[in-house]
Amino acid sequence: RMPPMRSLAVAALMLCLPAGNAVSSTALRAAARPALVPSASPRVSGAMTAATTAATATARPKFMPSPQAVAELTESATKDMLDRVEAMPLDLPSYGVVEASFVRTGVAPSEGTPPVVLLHGFDSSCLEFRRTLPKLEALGVEAYALDLLGWGFGDTGGGDVSVEAKRAALLEFRRQVLGDRQMTLLGVSLGAAVVIDFNAVHSDAVASAILVDPQGFIDGAPPVPEPFARGGIRVLGSWPLRSLANQLAYADTDAFATDDAIRVGLLHCARPSWEDDSVSWLLGGGYSVSSLVPRLAPKPTAILWGRQDEILPPAEFAPKFVAALPGAAFRWVEECGHSPHLEQPDALAAAVRAFLDSGPDAVAGDDDVSEIVRLANRGALEKLADGVKELDAFLDTPILDPNERGGPLEPLKAFVRSEPETAQVAASVLALTFFFVLARGLVAVLG
Repeated sequence: RMPPMRSLAVAALMLCLPAGNAVSSTALRAAARPALVPSASPRVSGAMTAATTAATATARPKFMPSPQAVAELTESATKDMLDRVEAMPLDLPSYGVVEASFVRTGVAPSEGTPPVVLLHGFDSSCLEFRRTLPKLEALGVEAYALDLLGWGFGDTGGGDVSVEAKRAALLEFRRQVLGDRQMTLLGVSLGAAVVIDFNAVHSDAVASAILVDPQGFIDGAPPVPEPFARGGIRVLGSWPLRSLANQLAYADTDAFATDDAIRVGLLHCARPSWEDDSVSWLLGGGYSVSSLVPRLAPKPTAILWGRQDEILPPAEFAPKFVAALPGAAFRWVEECGHSPHLEQPDALAAAVRAFLDSGPDAVAGDDDVSEIVRLANRGALEKLADGVKELDAFLDTPILDPNERGGPLEPLKAFVRSEPETAQVAASVLALTFFFVLARGLVAVLG
């Protein structure tokens, strides 16, 4: 069967994140540990407790999804979270007044335990944590799911949403909401780049870090003319692209890549300045933090990675984090794609609780990355040999599976089933014709 065409979708999702610099890798020790186990049920709803309402302010963001949009949602956790979104005006030096939007657990501060600030990924909102935040609350974790400036529900006033402005907003959020306490920053995907950048400038504000399927080695955004950037952003806010992103984000697509998940992911795109903010972000260059990753080394750090991540494949990116942060605790999240906070919220919440109580090494899970590190450290000849094997396997993969019934090609498949020898001869003739035409084309071009 023809393999799925996923590279284009990944490129679209990584619109602001072109290829980054390579970093050499070193191996972590392999040790037997309990697995970060999946939830008992793939569908997690869990409501926030009444304590949350008592802990939140009365202020609401200027923009919230329309009643019609909310009425279309089916997951109770989303509606519970929307009911608890609060806003705080932040006066940022050099950037003016912006609005921070966030949801917090109803857990009082605990002396000696830093608050956990949850940072979502590219072009998303605090609703990413709708399944994890109730779990953290049940475990007694003081946590805040914060919308990054320029995304989510917070009003930007059409102002700056650059890397520097996002950093300033997080710093001011810490001052006004957290009372200048040190934070444990948990960043998912691009949220990890926010953690890396913030720590490099405000290390004194960071107690520790948890990087979840992190983006840190894809530097910058491609130069794009403004009209093309605006068109690309409109595509980014479209149902088809969000649907494709859904298919890439999860290991269990049947359970999680639902129409409701798409609706949740599009809610913040109705904010009046979302398009302008997104264009401004794209034209601003994005995050370039690969050289800053090692600065997290002095901090207690855990790296959690969905074993089936297809957006940031661990075989490609995890060895770079292992090399840059050799003291960090790496753990696989089993039966999980790019979004452990949505696909395995019980496992992620348990990891955060263990991390806060006893440090990174107390986080449960398989830490063996020896194989992906070995593959990353292959020499040129070994990589070439492996590439030849992969090509050979691809060429041996049938383009048409005659045993799969139905579809527009069923007449052709029926012919293959009824006349296999004739079909093989026809396929060979077509292949020879293709390579003959290709060779003639190359001669014409080169000659």
